[in-house]
Amino acid sequence: MIHCLWNLGFTVPVLEGDKDLGALLEFSPGAAVWTWIAFLVALPLMWKFVYGPITSALEDRDRKVDDAIKAAESARKLAEEQAVKAQEALAKAQAEARTMVQEAIARAERQGAEALAKAQADARAQLDKAREEIAAEKRQALQEIRGVAVELTMAATGRLLQQRIDDAASRKLVEGFVAGSARESR
Repeated sequence: MIHCLWNLGFTVPVLEGDKDLGALLEFSPGAAVWTWIAFLVALPLMWKFVYGPITSALEDRDRKVDDAIKAAESARKLAEEQAVKAQEALAKAQAEARTMVQEAIARAERQGAEALAKAQADARAQLDKAREEIAAEKRQALQEIRGVAVELTMAATGRLLQQRIDDAASRKLVEGFVAGSARESR
């Protein structure tokens, strides 16, 4: 048979052979008082030995998480600073490289201009030297031509006159004539 116990507003079905089980669910004011006394006596012990270590462990874990967050943030800031420094160093190195290239180009242009100027000066000097040599050769050739002309003139005059003209006065007269006619032909 099934009996129902009414205890604290709810119904508990109890089988006929399980009457001892139903006794556990019946309200007993003495048991309730001792339960509260045991709870109140155990509460400080539980607080000290159970809740305290759990709370401390949770606080330690929170502190470690906060420390890890702070460490990660400082590492991020350090990485950003190093990235900025690396960018600055790269920009400085690129600027120095550009400056070195520009200086090398300017130096090469300057050396090229100097070489060209030297080559032009050398060419002018060689041209002037060649002109001087040509002028000297021309003067020498003209002297030789005049000498030959004087000799031919004297020989031709000697044949015309049927005598030999050799004295220095005649020679000077012919040379003056040849030199005068050379000036007139210019």
